[in-house]
Amino acid sequence: MARGRLISFEGIDGSGKTTISTRVYRAVKNLEVPVTYTYEPTHSKVGSIVHLVLNGDLKASGAFQALMFAADRVNHFETEISPSLKSGVNVLVDRYVHSSIAYQGAVLKDENWVRAINKSVPAPDLAIYIDIDPRISLRRRRRRSVFEKLHLLDEVRAIYKRMVASGELVEVDGSGTEGEVFEKAWELVSGHLGL
Repeated sequence: MARGRLISFEGIDGSGKTTISTRVYRAVKNLEVPVTYTYEPTHSKVGSIVHLVLNGDLKASGAFQALMFAADRVNHFETEISPSLKSGVNVLVDRYVHSSIAYQGAVLKDENWVRAINKSVPAPDLAIYIDIDPRISLRRRRRRSVFEKLHLLDEVRAIYKRMVASGELVEVDGSGTEGEVFEKAWELVSGHLGL
């Protein structure tokens, strides 16, 4: 049995990545290709701590945050993502390791340490970054996380852009209509999966 493929969707909040990734998931599923959809942070016991931090209900240092995101990710990969991949199911994930590199890398000014604490999970087979100006994303968002401050999002975007330049991520322009952004993302995913 062929191993499934792991495809992640990245971007700052408000970029449209959740809308686009769920549309791509439905399109793959409609072709009767084995696929599942998941997201990070999860709602596991560890993930629930991350949500408290994101909502501002738990004050935590940048290092604590990074470690909690990494712990949630390792648990997510070991209990959910890896078994699916091994059984031949493709996994689409809304946020994965590159989110930590961008966000916690921006907070801590130490991308290498963030990479180190996440090195036990494999890189995705395809990582799509939906790019949008943080000023637009902030206008789109009604509920905001602790990370949604313009100066921080500018740095997060800069880190994502560096990962695009290095070939870790494939960029899709998120400033178009939902249909336009979907078509670009679908072209990448369908090509990767040979659909």
